[in-house]
Amino acid sequence: MANITNSNLGMYAEDLVNRTAEYWYNKNIGLLEKREIPIKIFKKIDATTILGKLMSKSFVDYFGFYKSNYFEFDVKETSKEYFDKALLQKHQIQRLEKLNEMNIKGFVLVYFSLKEEFYVIDYKVFINHTKNKMDYEFIRTNCHELKIIYPGILDLISYL
Repeated sequence: MANITNSNLGMYAEDLVNRTAEYWYNKNIGLLEKREIPIKIFKKIDATTILGKLMSKSFVDYFGFYKSNYFEFDVKETSKEYFDKALLQKHQIQRLEKLNEMNIKGFVLVYFSLKEEFYVIDYKVFINHTKNKMDYEFIRTNCHELKIIYPGILDLISYL
């Protein structure tokens, strides 16, 4: 069972995606990478603190290839019974929209910590849902659930 607190909310899902990326790479399954945040560092304050400036808005969190198909997605977590679409920034939604226009798979991976469940919300489902909050039942019914198939490995392939 996951132990999610406000201080590490968002890290559990990303940790599983990072482990999945490493597993894919080591097993030659596909390529899955986390995007680097474009920061210009001005000063190192200590071993864990820097002073810097965000150089540009980044896109979504991850990109990858599976069987020659390119995809991108963002990872979000919620401790509520719904997913608030406002968790995605405007430029991230625009990126998913652009991918959709090019017939490239773009989606949001959401972890519901109360249910300990992962869902893929395809861009088309995301954009066609008219309310700001997507409740758990709607997502459970209309989106793809991802299971953990090995210790710490998400079954993204079942969606891709």
